[in-house]
Amino acid sequence: MNYNFFIVGGDKRINLLAKKLLKDKNGVYTFANEIEGATEIDKKENIKNYNYDIVISSMPLSKDNMNVYTPLSDKKMTLEELKEISMGRILIAGKIPQDFCKKVDSSDNKTEQLTYSPKSYKEEKKIKCYDFLNDEVITILNTIPTAEGAIQVAMEETDFTLSGKRALVIGFGRVGKTLANMLYKLGLDVYCEARKETDLAWIRAYGYKPVPLDEMKNNLCKMNIIFNTVPIQILDKSTLILLNKNTLIIDLASAPGGVDYKTAEKLGIKAILASALPGKVAPETAAEYLQEFVYKAIR
Repeated sequence: MNYNFFIVGGDKRINLLAKKLLKDKNGVYTFANEIEGATEIDKKENIKNYNYDIVISSMPLSKDNMNVYTPLSDKKMTLEELKEISMGRILIAGKIPQDFCKKVDSSDNKTEQLTYSPKSYKEEKKIKCYDFLNDEVITILNTIPTAEGAIQVAMEETDFTLSGKRALVIGFGRVGKTLANMLYKLGLDVYCEARKETDLAWIRAYGYKPVPLDEMKNNLCKMNIIFNTVPIQILDKSTLILLNKNTLIIDLASAPGGVDYKTAEKLGIKAILASALPGKVAPETAAEYLQEFVYKAIR
């Protein structure tokens, strides 16, 4: 079965996703994301003239909680306008604000399902929403380009081979696990910080060196590279002053990151915020993951 998709905003990943949907013989309309072969809608008031089943928007949906994120276009659409055009349809996007949709039972679906129904609409007219970033499969698969991108940054920002060097991975979540594995295979001496006893045990089992949080400061001075995956400011002034000035910090946490960047600059320590790497280093692969998600959500 073929569908009609309406693409609103989004970055290169969404652009490539739309091209894949077109290749599958689906209808594709766009606003604020120009795609060759798709029908571009120039004005918002013309949207109502088109028949579409599913709305796909940005990752994240918004960066200011007011407007749809449209990095590839000067055109704008508010979240309220997006609600209006999505009413009675499926909306798929990333990091959908909590107040945009209301949670409903999703026990029969692996993705988190949400609905939105304003008072001005009849009860049956709802938005069925699916969030890319609530899908465990996408989250896990995205750790691969994130880890590869982090290693690429490390290679570009250092003047030595990584093999044989010491690297500390702060946080042993999904990204931390994949990154530690890749670094280990490249021949680095891998240290991993974790809080849970079970994580510290797994770190030992994988052949890495476990670093409990309360012992992290004792290990910092000997690191060549530190990769942070924790979305709180764990590398603050009290921590940064313990580092060798030649240590490179690569921060993979979501902006604003987990590093006191002002202090790092004053100390002469290079710290790089490298968040959202999948869309930057491997948008084609990211689009493949999104395509799988879209078809799983609507079928």
